[in-house]
Amino acid sequence: MHRCLEVSELVGLVCSHLQGPRQLEFAFEVVRPKRGDLAVLARTSTVFSSHALRLIWESVTLKNLLSCLPPGSFRLRMTGEGYFTKYIMQLLRPLQNSDFDRVRVYAPHVKHLFSDPEFADLSSVFPSASSWLSQNMLPNLRSLHWMHGENSNFQYIHCFLAPQLTAIHIPHTSLAALTLLSSLALRCPQLTDVLFFPRGAPDLRSLAVPAVSACVRGLHGIKSLTADILNQAALKHLSRLPSLRHLRLGELPSVLPTPDDEVPFPSLQTLYLSSEIASPSRFLEWADKIPLVDFLAECPAFSTANEVHRLFSAAAGGIAHSSLTEFAFDNEFGSLNDASDGADYLIRSSSLRRLFCFANLTAVSVLSAVGIDLDDATVTDMARSWRHIERLEFQSYYGTPAPRATLQCLAAFSKYCPHLTKLAIAFDATVIPTAQGDLSLESLKSLDVESSPIATAPPVAHFIARIFPSLTDITTLIDSLDGDAEWEADVGPQTLQYDRHWKDVAAICAPIK
Repeated sequence: MHRCLEVSELVGLVCSHLQGPRQLEFAFEVVRPKRGDLAVLARTSTVFSSHALRLIWESVTLKNLLSCLPPGSFRLRMTGEGYFTKYIMQLLRPLQNSDFDRVRVYAPHVKHLFSDPEFADLSSVFPSASSWLSQNMLPNLRSLHWMHGENSNFQYIHCFLAPQLTAIHIPHTSLAALTLLSSLALRCPQLTDVLFFPRGAPDLRSLAVPAVSACVRGLHGIKSLTADILNQAALKHLSRLPSLRHLRLGELPSVLPTPDDEVPFPSLQTLYLSSEIASPSRFLEWADKIPLVDFLAECPAFSTANEVHRLFSAAAGGIAHSSLTEFAFDNEFGSLNDASDGADYLIRSSSLRRLFCFANLTAVSVLSAVGIDLDDATVTDMARSWRHIERLEFQSYYGTPAPRATLQCLAAFSKYCPHLTKLAIAFDATVIPTAQGDLSLESLKSLDVESSPIATAPPVAHFIARIFPSLTDITTLIDSLDGDAEWEADVGPQTLQYDRHWKDVAAICAPIK
């Protein structure tokens, strides 16, 4: 055996390389090992077996674990295909203690367990297997993702609740889940990462709010919380926790806690609020220089210009100016009744200026009905204020009507934003500016021009290629429609004409570069 293989750390690095990157599987992030490669490695030598087996079994589904039962004890059927593949496990005989011998070999490696009835139907196995599963079979389990809702299998979550559990995700609201919450903090006192019913359930909300809030108040070391809505007492409890780093909520209580001498949320870094725009505005007006790194407000309907101005102003007052690096405001799609409505939803440049105080921003995203009313002066001041920006995206559903910013504004990014790699902005490209000397931005790779007006392609292409010499991708509002003929008919012939000109710009830029 080579001497390098006597070094445990090197063997571990080899196995980790075969494990592959972290990926999003279903509703949570897990490491999906390349189990085939690791299994071969585990059988190759005892030197690799312990490391490979640990990675293979570290993050698994409950179906994976129960598939270690003897072949003659169950039958596994598969329905659907691709993303909709579903496994159905059926017992062929009653289970006995010896059937779990192989399960016990691999169970100590399991740290992250996932069970979803949409992926694997284990209804036939649960009643017989539960007595053995509940005997501390997973002594090193740290996180549990239990996707069962109203079905009778939710009760078997009790088999996996243990004092060492640090993360639990229960996305579906049910009466059984609400009953569980009353004792969860006592049974799992080390919980730091909790997700409860983020999508909510209107028919159970009156029961869910006090149940979730009472459970949260019993957690004193929590670092990450996702929930639909909390009451005032629970929000007050969270605001005093020095451990809380990440908070994601739907609605806020109608009355926020009374401010006291303590600084609220002293360590909060990530805040996601998914609700009507008034809720995040109220929260940030109530807050006082929270040291957020990442802020996102998702609103279920189009927000008026006045509502957006209130939110951006509240952000400037409620978030520490030096800490914020990512800011996002997203409107879900809505409808505008007539052209006059567009003016009510066009975000004012004075509103955007409220965010210029955040000098360390690296990513800004604003998705709204009809975009932002920018001019060249505002864009220049923005570029000067956000010198660390890497991704800047101002996108809209209907396109920005008659943008006042011109093609000239792009030069500001080449002058002040050396790290910018992705830009989405609407501007008027019908007037061609003079060349900007040797100013160029090598880092920019992607430019989304929305539905920017353009009269002719060649001079625009030459200007853009000069200031963005490494640009590889130019897209428009039409590209975001994914070829939907009905949507393209709605945007109108003028927007389609602009799209054709911008496609010409992209074609010309490529050989120039």
